Amino acid sequence: MKNQYDYLNDAEIDLSIYENEYVSEEEVYRMSKSNHKNRGLKKKAAVIGIAAALAVGTGVAAAEGHIERIIRSFTTGHNMFVQVDPNAPHDLPKEVVGLLYDKSGNVITAATDDDFKNMYDKNGNLLTQEQIREIFDEALGDNADIRDEKDAETSEWNTIEEAQAVAKFDIKYPKYIPEGFSFNRAYTYKNDDGSISGYYMTLEYTNSDGKDINIMERLLNDETAFTMSTDSELKERVINGRKTIIDDGRNADFETEDSVSVSIHTKGNVSEDELIKITESIK
Repeated sequence: MKNQYDYLNDAEIDLSIYENEYVSEEEVYRMSKSNHKNRGLKKKAAVIGIAAALAVGTGVAAAEGHIERIIRSFTTGHNMFVQVDPNAPHDLPKEVVGLLYDKSGNVITAATDDDFKNMYDKNGNLLTQEQIREIFDEALGDNADIRDEKDAETSEWNTIEEAQAVAKFDIKYPKYIPEGFSFNRAYTYKNDDGSISGYYMTLEYTNSDGKDINIMERLLNDETAFTMSTDSELKERVINGRKTIIDDGRNADFETEDSVSVSIHTKGNVSEDELIKITESIK
Protein backbone atom coordinates (compact mmCIF):
# COMPACT_ATOMS: atom_id res chain seq x y z
CA MET A 1 0.00 0.00 0.00
CA LYS A 2 1.34 3.41 -0.94
CA ASN A 3 1.19 6.40 1.34
CA GLN A 4 1.21 10.14 0.67
CA TYR A 5 4.98 10.19 0.26
CA ASP A 6 4.90 7.55 -2.50
CA TYR A 7 2.42 9.64 -4.43
CA LEU A 8 4.16 12.94 -3.82
CA ASN A 9 7.66 12.11 -5.01
CA ASP A 10 9.06 11.06 -1.63
CA ALA A 11 8.69 14.49 -0.08
CA GLU A 12 10.11 15.61 3.27
CA ILE A 13 10.29 18.29 5.89
CA ASP A 14 12.48 18.83 8.90
CA LEU A 15 11.33 21.51 11.34
CA SER A 16 14.22 21.33 13.79
CA ILE A 17 15.77 24.44 15.29
CA TYR A 18 18.79 23.95 13.05
CA GLU A 19 18.50 26.34 10.18
CA ASN A 20 17.72 24.63 6.86
CA GLU A 21 18.90 21.24 8.15
CA TYR A 22 18.26 18.79 5.33
CA VAL A 23 17.43 15.15 5.79
CA SER A 24 17.84 12.29 3.36
CA GLU A 25 15.47 11.30 0.58
CA GLU A 26 14.66 8.16 2.55
CA GLU A 27 13.82 10.15 5.65
CA VAL A 28 11.63 12.32 3.48
CA TYR A 29 9.61 9.20 2.77
CA ARG A 30 9.60 8.13 6.40
CA MET A 31 9.30 11.23 8.53
CA SER A 32 7.19 14.35 8.49
CA LYS A 33 7.96 16.57 11.44
CA SER A 34 4.81 17.63 13.26
CA ASN A 35 4.08 21.33 13.46
CA HIS A 36 3.40 21.44 17.23
CA LYS A 37 1.40 24.47 18.30
CA ASN A 38 3.43 24.81 21.49
CA ARG A 39 6.70 25.09 19.58
CA GLY A 40 7.35 28.15 17.48
CA LEU A 41 8.90 27.60 14.08
CA LYS A 42 12.23 29.17 15.04
CA LYS A 43 13.87 28.93 11.63
CA LYS A 44 12.62 28.89 8.10
CA ALA A 45 11.86 25.28 7.30
CA ALA A 46 13.95 23.58 4.65
CA VAL A 47 11.44 21.58 2.66
CA ILE A 48 11.81 19.07 -0.15
CA GLY A 49 8.60 18.44 -2.09
CA ILE A 50 4.85 18.95 -1.86
CA ALA A 51 3.97 16.72 1.07
CA ALA A 52 6.43 18.71 3.14
CA ALA A 53 4.63 21.92 2.29
CA LEU A 54 1.37 20.27 3.23
CA ALA A 55 2.86 19.33 6.59
CA VAL A 56 4.04 22.89 7.20
CA GLY A 57 0.59 24.26 6.57
CA THR A 58 -1.50 21.68 8.35
CA GLY A 59 0.68 19.52 10.58
CA VAL A 60 0.31 15.75 10.57
CA ALA A 61 -2.87 14.06 11.75
CA ALA A 62 -1.84 13.52 15.34
CA ALA A 63 -0.43 16.99 15.87
CA GLU A 64 -3.36 18.92 14.50
CA GLY A 65 -6.15 16.78 15.89
CA HIS A 66 -7.53 15.11 12.75
CA ILE A 67 -8.76 12.31 14.97
CA GLU A 68 -11.11 10.91 12.36
CA ARG A 69 -8.12 9.96 10.20
CA ILE A 70 -6.27 8.01 12.90
CA ILE A 71 -6.50 4.21 12.90
CA ARG A 72 -3.82 3.56 15.53
CA SER A 73 -0.78 5.24 17.00
CA PHE A 74 2.41 4.21 18.78
CA THR A 75 5.33 5.94 20.44
CA THR A 76 8.92 4.89 20.98
CA GLY A 77 9.41 7.52 23.67
CA HIS A 78 10.22 10.77 21.91
CA ASN A 79 8.78 9.90 18.51
CA MET A 80 5.19 9.16 17.53
CA PHE A 81 3.96 6.95 14.68
CA VAL A 82 0.41 7.34 13.43
CA GLN A 83 -1.45 5.07 11.01
CA VAL A 84 -4.16 7.00 9.22
CA ASP A 85 -6.99 6.29 6.82
CA PRO A 86 -5.57 6.65 3.30
CA ASN A 87 -8.96 7.72 1.95
CA ALA A 88 -9.44 10.63 4.35
CA PRO A 89 -8.65 14.04 2.83
CA HIS A 90 -6.06 16.51 4.07
CA ASP A 91 -7.21 20.09 4.66
CA LEU A 92 -5.06 22.34 2.50
CA PRO A 93 -3.19 25.26 4.08
CA LYS A 94 -5.36 28.38 3.95
CA GLU A 95 -2.64 30.10 1.90
CA VAL A 96 -3.14 27.56 -0.89
CA VAL A 97 -6.93 27.48 -0.97
CA GLY A 98 -8.14 29.23 -4.13
CA LEU A 99 -5.05 28.34 -6.15
CA LEU A 100 -5.84 24.70 -6.97
CA TYR A 101 -8.92 23.35 -8.76
CA ASP A 102 -10.43 20.01 -9.68
CA LYS A 103 -11.28 18.96 -13.23
CA SER A 104 -14.73 20.58 -12.96
CA GLY A 105 -13.26 23.92 -11.95
CA ASN A 106 -14.14 23.71 -8.27
CA VAL A 107 -11.73 25.18 -5.72
CA ILE A 108 -9.95 22.42 -3.79
CA THR A 109 -9.99 22.94 -0.02
CA ALA A 110 -9.11 19.37 1.00
CA ALA A 111 -7.49 16.55 -0.92
CA THR A 112 -6.67 12.88 -0.67
CA ASP A 113 -3.24 11.65 -1.72
CA ASP A 114 -4.52 10.61 -5.14
CA ASP A 115 -6.04 14.05 -5.70
CA PHE A 116 -2.58 15.58 -5.95
CA LYS A 117 -2.13 13.75 -9.24
CA ASN A 118 -5.13 15.54 -10.75
CA MET A 119 -5.07 19.21 -9.86
CA TYR A 120 -5.70 22.10 -12.25
CA ASP A 121 -5.17 25.83 -12.39
CA LYS A 122 -8.02 28.34 -12.72
CA ASN A 123 -7.83 28.04 -16.50
CA GLY A 124 -8.39 24.29 -16.47
CA ASN A 125 -4.79 23.30 -17.19
CA LEU A 126 -3.57 20.08 -15.55
CA LEU A 127 -0.70 20.91 -13.21
CA THR A 128 2.55 18.98 -12.99
CA GLN A 129 4.03 18.07 -9.63
CA GLU A 130 6.66 20.76 -10.15
CA GLN A 131 3.97 23.38 -10.79
CA ILE A 132 2.08 22.34 -7.64
CA ARG A 133 5.32 22.57 -5.68
CA GLU A 134 5.87 26.10 -6.96
CA ILE A 135 2.33 27.09 -5.95
CA PHE A 136 2.93 25.83 -2.41
CA ASP A 137 6.32 27.54 -2.30
CA GLU A 138 4.97 30.93 -3.30
CA ALA A 139 1.85 30.67 -1.14
CA LEU A 140 3.63 29.62 2.05
CA GLY A 141 6.33 32.27 1.68
CA ASP A 142 8.48 32.55 4.79
CA ASN A 143 6.97 29.43 6.34
CA ALA A 144 8.69 27.06 3.95
CA ASP A 145 11.53 26.90 1.48
CA ILE A 146 10.54 24.19 -0.99
CA ARG A 147 13.24 22.68 -3.14
CA ASP A 148 14.25 19.46 -4.84
CA GLU A 149 16.69 17.19 -3.08
CA LYS A 150 19.14 17.51 -5.97
CA ASP A 151 19.59 21.17 -4.98
CA ALA A 152 20.74 20.27 -1.47
CA GLU A 153 24.46 19.91 -0.82
CA THR A 154 25.66 16.84 1.07
CA SER A 155 28.74 15.76 2.93
CA GLU A 156 29.65 12.10 2.73
CA TRP A 157 32.25 9.75 4.14
CA ASN A 158 33.62 6.42 2.95
CA THR A 159 33.81 4.88 6.41
CA ILE A 160 31.71 5.00 9.55
CA GLU A 161 34.83 6.00 11.49
CA GLU A 162 35.18 9.14 9.37
CA ALA A 163 31.49 9.99 9.83
CA GLN A 164 31.79 9.41 13.58
CA ALA A 165 34.31 12.23 13.82
CA VAL A 166 31.57 14.62 12.66
CA ALA A 167 28.49 13.15 14.39
CA LYS A 168 27.50 14.46 17.82
CA PHE A 169 26.32 11.02 18.92
CA ASP A 170 27.57 7.45 18.77
CA ILE A 171 26.57 6.16 15.33
CA LYS A 172 24.72 2.84 15.48
CA TYR A 173 25.52 0.29 12.79
CA PRO A 174 24.26 -3.23 12.13
CA LYS A 175 26.33 -6.37 12.67
CA TYR A 176 24.02 -8.13 10.21
CA ILE A 177 23.26 -7.04 6.65
CA PRO A 178 21.50 -9.30 4.09
CA GLU A 179 23.69 -11.19 1.65
CA GLY A 180 24.79 -9.12 -1.31
CA PHE A 181 24.65 -5.78 0.53
CA SER A 182 27.70 -3.88 1.74
CA PHE A 183 28.42 -0.48 3.26
CA ASN A 184 28.58 2.22 0.58
CA ARG A 185 28.76 5.57 2.38
CA ALA A 186 27.62 7.72 5.29
CA TYR A 187 26.15 11.11 4.48
CA THR A 188 24.23 14.09 5.77
CA TYR A 189 22.96 17.37 4.34
CA LYS A 190 24.72 20.68 4.84
CA ASN A 191 23.13 23.85 6.11
CA ASP A 192 22.88 26.75 3.67
CA ASP A 193 26.08 28.22 5.11
CA GLY A 194 27.93 24.96 4.39
CA SER A 195 28.06 23.86 8.03
CA ILE A 196 27.02 20.46 9.36
CA SER A 197 24.99 20.20 12.55
CA GLY A 198 26.18 16.69 13.39
CA TYR A 199 22.76 15.78 14.73
CA TYR A 200 21.83 13.66 11.68
CA MET A 201 23.56 10.85 9.80
CA THR A 202 22.49 8.26 7.22
CA LEU A 203 24.31 4.98 6.57
CA GLU A 204 23.77 3.56 3.09
CA TYR A 205 24.22 -0.10 2.17
CA THR A 206 23.90 -1.13 -1.48
CA ASN A 207 24.04 -4.26 -3.63
CA SER A 208 25.05 -4.98 -7.21
CA ASP A 209 21.47 -4.46 -8.42
CA GLY A 210 21.47 -0.85 -7.28
CA LYS A 211 19.12 -1.54 -4.35
CA ASP A 212 19.84 0.09 -1.03
CA ILE A 213 19.17 -0.12 2.69
CA ASN A 214 19.36 3.15 4.60
CA ILE A 215 19.79 3.57 8.33
CA MET A 216 18.87 7.11 9.32
CA GLU A 217 19.91 8.39 12.73
CA ARG A 218 19.40 11.57 14.71
CA LEU A 219 20.28 12.70 18.19
CA LEU A 220 17.00 13.00 20.06
CA ASN A 221 15.82 15.95 22.07
CA ASP A 222 12.56 17.86 22.35
CA GLU A 223 13.24 19.64 19.07
CA THR A 224 14.39 16.73 16.90
CA ALA A 225 11.62 14.35 18.00
CA PHE A 226 9.11 13.79 15.22
CA THR A 227 5.68 12.45 14.34
CA MET A 228 5.41 10.19 11.32
CA SER A 229 2.06 9.76 9.60
CA THR A 230 1.44 6.90 7.15
CA ASP A 231 -1.42 4.83 5.77
CA SER A 232 0.66 1.63 5.67
CA GLU A 233 0.27 -0.95 8.44
CA LEU A 234 2.06 -0.20 11.71
CA LYS A 235 2.76 -2.75 14.42
CA GLU A 236 4.76 -2.72 17.61
CA ARG A 237 7.41 -5.23 18.69
CA VAL A 238 9.99 -5.38 21.44
CA ILE A 239 13.47 -6.01 20.01
CA ASN A 240 16.58 -5.93 22.21
CA GLY A 241 14.33 -4.66 24.98
CA ARG A 242 13.38 -1.63 22.91
CA LYS A 243 9.94 -0.72 21.68
CA THR A 244 10.22 -0.98 17.89
CA ILE A 245 7.69 0.13 15.28
CA ILE A 246 7.49 -1.93 12.10
CA ASP A 247 6.03 -0.08 9.12
CA ASP A 248 4.60 -2.21 6.31
CA GLY A 249 7.23 -4.89 6.92
CA ARG A 250 9.78 -2.61 5.22
CA ASN A 251 10.90 -0.15 7.86
CA ALA A 252 11.79 -0.26 11.55
CA ASP A 253 12.09 2.58 14.07
CA PHE A 254 13.39 2.56 17.61
CA GLU A 255 15.23 4.71 20.14
CA THR A 256 18.42 3.72 21.91
CA GLU A 257 19.28 4.10 25.57
CA ASP A 258 21.59 7.02 24.75
CA SER A 259 18.84 8.98 22.98
CA VAL A 260 19.51 8.19 19.35
CA SER A 261 16.58 7.69 16.98
CA VAL A 262 17.26 4.91 14.46
CA SER A 263 15.13 4.39 11.32
CA ILE A 264 15.87 1.46 9.04
CA HIS A 265 14.40 1.88 5.56
CA THR A 266 14.58 -1.01 3.08
CA LYS A 267 12.27 0.21 0.28
CA GLY A 268 10.96 -3.36 0.13
CA ASN A 269 14.39 -4.70 -0.86
CA VAL A 270 14.49 -7.28 1.93
CA SER A 271 12.00 -9.48 3.74
CA GLU A 272 10.48 -8.56 7.09
CA ASP A 273 12.46 -11.38 8.71
CA GLU A 274 15.70 -9.85 7.43
CA LEU A 275 14.54 -6.41 8.57
CA ILE A 276 14.12 -7.85 12.08
CA LYS A 277 17.59 -9.42 11.90
CA ILE A 278 19.11 -6.06 10.94
CA THR A 279 17.28 -4.42 13.85
CA GLU A 280 18.36 -7.12 16.30
CA SER A 281 21.99 -6.68 15.29
CA ILE A 282 22.09 -2.98 16.25
CA LYS A 283 23.05 -3.01 19.91
